Amino acid sequence: MPQTRKSVVNCIMVLCQRSTLPLAREGCTTTARRIALAFFCMLLAFAIFATLGTVPLAVRYGLRYALPTVQLLPVYLLFSIFGWFLALPFVILFKNADGWRTWAILVIGTAIGPCLFLGWPLIAYGEINWQGDGGAALMSFFIGFLTTTFYVLLLRRFTRSTAA
Repeated sequence: MPQTRKSVVNCIMVLCQRSTLPLAREGCTTTARRIALAFFCMLLAFAIFATLGTVPLAVRYGLRYALPTVQLLPVYLLFSIFGWFLALPFVILFKNADGWRTWAILVIGTAIGPCLFLGWPLIAYGEINWQGDGGAALMSFFIGFLTTTFYVLLLRRFTRSTAA
């Protein structure tokens, strides 16, 4: 199983290196390239989440039952972009993902979405309705974790390729 994970990560890194993106060839050291990398990782995680959330429903139950999930995808994308904006100060602050920065980026990037979804009702009403807000917090946790994991792996790869 660990070999499979390594091969998936290597496949993603090879695809990014072979792409025409300038950050893949020249390294990812400037702020603009780190911002572009974070946006690319957010879109990649959203695409994986959308595929895993829609295709199994469509295959198992038919397209009619997958339609509500497809109709909610623009809302998920909107909140993903909003979470990306909230993460931008940390993308600008951390220039590489070595040592303790790896864990800090992972924790902050994963926690942004759930804190966003659970913080608003807590501030507005003084309590959290887990039946209404729990699903959104869980989905934002998964999207944030995927986005942050891709970002950390690719940032480490691109900063090491420029240092070598």
